[in-house]
Amino acid sequence: MKTYDTGLDDLTLNAFVDGQLDPEMERVVMTGMQNDPEIREHVCKLRRAKDWMRTGFADVRSDDRPLPKSKAQFGRLGTGIAASFMAIAIGTGGAILGYTCADRESVMVAGQQQDPMRVVLHIDDSDPAHFETVLDYAEKFLEENRSRGTQVEVVANSGGVNLLRSGASPFEDRVRNLSEQYSNLHFIACMNSLRNLRRQGIDPVMFKGVHSGATAVDHIVQRLHDGWTYQKIDNLEDI
Repeated sequence: MKTYDTGLDDLTLNAFVDGQLDPEMERVVMTGMQNDPEIREHVCKLRRAKDWMRTGFADVRSDDRPLPKSKAQFGRLGTGIAASFMAIAIGTGGAILGYTCADRESVMVAGQQQDPMRVVLHIDDSDPAHFETVLDYAEKFLEENRSRGTQVEVVANSGGVNLLRSGASPFEDRVRNLSEQYSNLHFIACMNSLRNLRRQGIDPVMFKGVHSGATAVDHIVQRLHDGWTYQKIDNLEDI
């Protein structure tokens, strides 16, 4: 089992793609993806394998299970996940090995480089100052690149979804105005995070136009595969 420079290992990345990490560990993996192209590449390979598994077992349903709260708690579960991915890899020959995510500088995905004009901005905390930074950046970026095929998505999970909730966020008017001004700006709330709020007895009413049909993990990894640039709130200045 490989361990990366960040301390992450294949078992952790398997559990991440399968949605079995708690928010704290998800944050660790997201940061690793942001800083290490090799981790991004491996997560994309695993995500592709998950897609193939969904295709092959589309009618299979599983019961909801509590999410593990630490790396130790998903050890045995992760071993089973890893075995499943290995079976998929054997069944599909070398296809998985040829599937890579885009490195920011030069790695190719589906024949294209990672596109700096298509950007996913990720926020996973409920700090209003952080969200204001995201909105400021998105507005400036879109304004300065109007004629360059620019696309920006703001993906929120964990505490970040509260910043897209009606009645819980002070940003509703600004988000609405930006969405009306820029048709190439979109906001996505993590489906799992909304589900967790409902389990707590909270009915999250999202701003008009906020999409919530996928998990943050699935959406971000898919965008990486499609060649988008990914950045978290704490590193926006590097875009």
